[in-house]
This record gives sequence, C-alpha cells and structure tokens, in this order.
Amino acid sequence: MVQTGVILVDLDHGDIAAKRDHLVRHLGHPSLEVASGGITDDGQAKRHLYWRLIEAASGEDVVRVAALRGLLAARVDGDPAFRSGHQPIRVAGTIHGKGGRRASVRILAQGAHEYELGELAEIIAGMPPMPGLPGPLERDRVGPGGLTPHDLATTTIAAGGQGGETRFTALSKVIGHWLRNARLGVCTIEAAWNAVQDHNAAMMVPPWEEDRLRREFDALLAKDIADKGHLPTRGQGGLEGDPTPIAPPLSDDAIAADFADSHGQNWKYVPAWGAWHQWCGNVWKPDVTGLVRELARQVCRSAARQASKPGEARHMASDKKMSAVLRVAAADPRIAVAPSRWDAHQMLLNTPSGVIDLTTAEISSHCPDLLISQMTTASRGSDCPRWTTFLREITDGDAALQAYLARLAGYCLTGSTREQAFAFLHGHGANGKSVFLQTLASIMGSYAATAALDTFMASRADRHLTELAGLRAARLVLVSETEAGRSWAEGRIKAVTGGEKLRANFMRRDHFEFVPQFKLLVAGNHRPALVGVGEAMRRRLHLVPFAVTIPAEHRDARLAEKLLAERDGILGWMLAGCAAWQREGLAPPACVMAAAEDYFEAEDLVGQWIQERCIRSPECTAAAAQLFQSWKAWAEEGGFAPGSQKSLGEALRARGFRPTTVRRGRGWSGIGIHWSSTSAEPGE
Repeated sequence: MVQTGVILVDLDHGDIAAKRDHLVRHLGHPSLEVASGGITDDGQAKRHLYWRLIEAASGEDVVRVAALRGLLAARVDGDPAFRSGHQPIRVAGTIHGKGGRRASVRILAQGAHEYELGELAEIIAGMPPMPGLPGPLERDRVGPGGLTPHDLATTTIAAGGQGGETRFTALSKVIGHWLRNARLGVCTIEAAWNAVQDHNAAMMVPPWEEDRLRREFDALLAKDIADKGHLPTRGQGGLEGDPTPIAPPLSDDAIAADFADSHGQNWKYVPAWGAWHQWCGNVWKPDVTGLVRELARQVCRSAARQASKPGEARHMASDKKMSAVLRVAAADPRIAVAPSRWDAHQMLLNTPSGVIDLTTAEISSHCPDLLISQMTTASRGSDCPRWTTFLREITDGDAALQAYLARLAGYCLTGSTREQAFAFLHGHGANGKSVFLQTLASIMGSYAATAALDTFMASRADRHLTELAGLRAARLVLVSETEAGRSWAEGRIKAVTGGEKLRANFMRRDHFEFVPQFKLLVAGNHRPALVGVGEAMRRRLHLVPFAVTIPAEHRDARLAEKLLAERDGILGWMLAGCAAWQREGLAPPACVMAAAEDYFEAEDLVGQWIQERCIRSPECTAAAAQLFQSWKAWAEEGGFAPGSQKSLGEALRARGFRPTTVRRGRGWSGIGIHWSSTSAEPGE
C-alpha cells in the first residue's frame, strides 16, 4: 500500500451495534458504512466503517495509518488483520461468499465527514476500550510479568523484581508504550524519551542510570523502525518538532485558549455570519441572548483571581478584556466554522428523538459534529387518521393526487433539489391548501421558512441578498397569497431550483456562498403572469389544483389544532412519501400536468397570436416588420403590451422559427401572416 485516504475497522463478531456506537461516540460519524455480507451468530450484519482523511496518507504516514487501524480494532475487538496495510477488503458491489452463503456487499450510509490524520491519531490513542475489553495499553506486554503500562504508571518496581516484574521488563513496556504514541503522532520522540526518563526516576527503585536507559530506549526504537519503518518526520502529519509556544499567562491569547478548552465542544462561531452557535443537546442554535459573553465573563473572572495586583485584576474583568477574549477565541480552530460545513448532510433529518437517515430510515443519536442547526417539531410516528381524512376531503378522493402530495412533502424533508421544480398550489378560498402547507411547515420546525411574496415576484428594484441568506438551511420555503397582476421572477426561481451556488450575505456582514436546499411552495388564488413560456419554466412548474371548496357548514375552526395533535403520525406519512419519492421521483399525476398545460397555454400570448393570425408552414416566409405589425395590432386589441420587434423575434426563435432574408430585409422562415378578407396585405 503506497497511499490511503481512509482509516477503517472491520466489525466481524460480537455486538456490532454497540461497537459502532462506541466508535461514533469517540471518533465521530464514519464517512462510509458498508455491510460486508456476513452475519454474526446473533443475526447482526457485519460492517466495515471508514473515516475519510482530509488528505490522503502517503510515505511514512501509511505506516502510521496501519498502526492506527490495528489500535482501533483493539479498542472494539475488531478484526486485527487490518493492522497490516496489505490486508484486502471487500468493496461495495461485490459478493460475499464465505461459508457457502452468498450476500451482496452494499453501502449502508455515506456522508461528507472528513478527518485530519493527526487529530484522529490523538483521539484513537486516548480512546477507552469498550467495557469488558482489555485496556488500551494492555495488549502491548513485553516479556514476562503481568503488569501493563497502565498498571506500571502507579506501581513502584524495586531492584530484584516484584511479582515477576523486573525493572527491565517494566521499563521495556513503558518504552514500547511511548514509542507507539510517537509513531501515532501523539507525541514527539523527544517527548517520549522525556516521559520514559520521568517514569524511571519516579517508579524505579533505584532508577536505572541514564546511559543504560538510553541504550535500551535506542535499541527498542531501532527494533520498532526495523519492524514498522521510520517514524513520521516533521511536516508529515505527526506532531514532530518544537512544541506549540505557550501564550503568556493572563494574556488575551491565554484566556481565549482557556475559553476554547472549556467551551469549544459546545460553542461555534461563524465569521461570515458574525454569529455564535450553542450546542443544545440535539441541535445547534444561534446565541440570541448573549450567553457566550456571560461565559467569557466567567473565564475572565477566573483569570482575575490569579492576578497579583488589584489593577491587573480589574483589567482582567473589564468589558474590553471580555471582548478581546471572544475575538481571539472566535478564530480558534476548535471554534471557528465555515458556513459550508453547516447543515451539509442533505439526507439526514434532525428530529427531537434522533437523526433520521432518509436513505435507510435508520435513526441515530444526536451528534454535535454533524453541525445541524435545524430540527423538526415532530418525531417519527405512524397514526394520523384526521390527516388522511383531510387529504381525501381536499383532493375529492383523488388517490393519485394524494400520493403525489405525499411524495412532494417527503421531498421537502430532504436537502436535495434534484427535481429542479417548484409547486404552485392554486385554487380559490376554503379549499385546504393553506392548512396543508401550514401543517407541513409547523411539523418541519426550523427546516421551514416563509418568504415575502416579492422575493420571487418580478420587480424593477433589486432585492437585497439578506432575503436569500435567511433561507440558507431551509428545506421548505412557503410563499402565501399571490397578487393579481404580478409576474414570476423567473431568473431567481431558476437559480434557486436549479442547484446553483448562490451568493448572499446578512446585513452588514461578509458575503458567503451556499447551494439552496429548499423546495419552493407557493399558494394563491391568482396565477402570476409568465414572461416566458419556454422549456425551463415548463419543466420546473408543478401546478397543483385545489378545486374543492369546503362548504361553510363543514368547516372546522379547530382543524389546524387537531392536525398538529397528529404531528408525529404526519411526519411518518411524510417519511413514507420521502421513500416513495426516492423510488419514483415526484411523478406529477395527470391533473397536475393538465393544470400546468392550461396555465402555459393561457400565458402564451405569442402562441395565441400565431394560432389566430399566422400560418405555420416550411414554405412560408414573412418580413419581420410585417410580423411585428400584425402582432402589435393583435396585442393592443387584447390590451396587452406588445413590447419590441426584438422581443418578438426572441419569442419566434424560441419556437423554432429561423431568421432569413425577405425582400432584401430581415424576416422569418416557417411562418406567414394570415391576412383577413377585410384587410389588404401591406404593399398592395
């Protein structure tokens, strides 16, 4: 093996789920989980878990990765064979046939998690074993004696030996332990030597002479290098080299480091947003009360108690000091987070009871490392009788439309925009469309947002980018109550539904880029005008008809309240719709397709003019000026603005007509003018 981009572990026996949970709790979520095809004695699927490295390991780091694989397997009693870099592994898509049982090797889950090799090495080295397994150092016994390096840390060994343990065997184990830490990058080789010296001085009675100790250290180091290759050198991913300089006591830097040590796990700062976020046990929430400043105040108070002079103590507890500490801490790598890392897992849904993988329907524990800042208000349930009755009422019993609404709602649970579509729920009042949308929004919690009508309607004025910035992590965006006479902002709609990266900013903050995850659902009684009726809008717009009017005597003033009482069951209905969407796509039914076609025909003014006033034939040609004269007369008769000859030409080109020369002037082929019997052709 000359290069590798992952650290992996093979869980092939025992309680696979418990082992996986132990690894996730200490290392974070794996980047890839593969069912290896085997089954344990108690029926659990054997798994391969991969943690993807930010940068592929090569050279001496490959040896380091192999050592980490062996150590990781030891922590959870995994397959120890993977401590060898040459150990083959089955890949997804192949067939497992061991023991005469054939099963496919398949991907269970995959994500965008990436890890830094040095950080993983440090975590694995300090990671405790699963309960009931030998301790992290107990597998490295050297020679006779029953004590482990962990035991030796608190055991004095006298000359002549103790319980079968001599100073030689004890020091050999301790040296082996620290050499392994150096190979993993947890410490430098110099630090390992210093630790061995300290142990010798403190726990050996009497201590070995330094020359003898150094000879043994060098001998074991040479053997380690002969067996496993050279240790990582400076700049190759380990921690070799000079230790990080320590900030002066009570400086802004030192106190900020204390703040990060105490709160870095539960607090993050996003420079582009100028916002602090706090981990609340199941979701990251913005700090809207200034709690982070109170925490900085407490850290500064603690520092003030260490000051030797009253004036220095007052300075430590000053507003200026607190601001400086927060400013420095905000740049700490443990705290600063780029916008792109937040809410980056499109197929994970955060709920109060756990994180649901929408591709597998599996639920896992909340994890701060996922950096999820949104959460539903409901957990997965199964029963929603009033909701299903409501759906039958508003669709007039149309089962195909009900199934489509389930797929649409399920699609909204995801961060995917692969359909490149938006839905316009159209119908006059008392038809249930607003209740339907508001129920979905309430269940989706902070995943749902409401946008102003002007955000997606055409306007002469540019809209401020803060309108889009606020929709960064939304998965459902509602626009209610369209107005008569307005037109779609077609360019913006194409951008937000097309998976394009958008540039936005919060007020008086830096710009940042994000790819929208939200699905746009618009409700209204009035159909906005279409400037163009080309393929782009035809492909994107789903017009959902709400044709039923609920009679006044059947309207329930408490309907919304009753539906929300079934929120868990409705989320279950949405999850089932999400699974159906993944199998079938949105697949709009005939009534949605027909409503959209009627809409486009009604909005296609140029198409209506061609049908009424023109002839379509390959043999026909017409002068551009004559076509515009005919179009202008027709448009003005209907009260429409005719625009310019250029805009008409663009509309003709979009319909497949080709420019040509007619009577030495500009014209179009494939179209002619149908002159009425009461009007003479110009020029006659």
